[in-house]
Amino acid sequence: METGKLLTDRVADEIVRSIIGQKLKPGDKLPNEFELAKTLGVGRSTLREAIKTLVSRSVVEIRRGSGTFVSDRSGVSEDPLGLEFLTDKVQVATDLLELRFLLEPRLASLAASRCTPEELQHLMELCDACEKKMLAGEDFSQENTAYHAAIARASGNVVVPNLAVILCGTPSILSGTPSQKALEELARSNREILTAIGAHDQMAAYDAMLLHLTQCRRSMAQQALQE
Repeated sequence: METGKLLTDRVADEIVRSIIGQKLKPGDKLPNEFELAKTLGVGRSTLREAIKTLVSRSVVEIRRGSGTFVSDRSGVSEDPLGLEFLTDKVQVATDLLELRFLLEPRLASLAASRCTPEELQHLMELCDACEKKMLAGEDFSQENTAYHAAIARASGNVVVPNLAVILCGTPSILSGTPSQKALEELARSNREILTAIGAHDQMAAYDAMLLHLTQCRRSMAQQALQE
């Protein structure tokens, strides 16, 4: 391990290198605490502190009763753009969506061209989870963020997935609740994006994402009226 750093930080760096070296993906589980401490040659208390550091950096997440997993947020902090300090929440939400219009249709098109069978399977699982929450009227923000970040990842661009996490995963800015009709439309268009990517139809994927974002804009306008 590197010198000049606290032991906890060096252990955290080793875990990150291990994640990269083993090509672990978001949602993949890390070895249990005993195995990881043995592999790294450190005590379990030091390992726990290192894991806490990585949780604070959104590199990993702890799921109670299940273990430690690679985070879907890929090391992105909760509010990297400082949006919490901007007072006009409707303007912030509008501008974020404008950026999504610029990026996501093209990313969906690239994903249709480059998506691997493994990535497609992962997209199916995420789409199912998101749709289930949407139609049940439950908070679907985490599943939706993971789904759109996975589409960005399937595009083959190594930088954009983190940006997609920021754009889609920023904590809910508007306090209003989408209508049931809006949720059904969003779930349906999410599914259409997946279908187009699975068919490797670049134009259909582009159009499906454009439709989805248009529905997001309409739903957001309705939520803004509830502010």
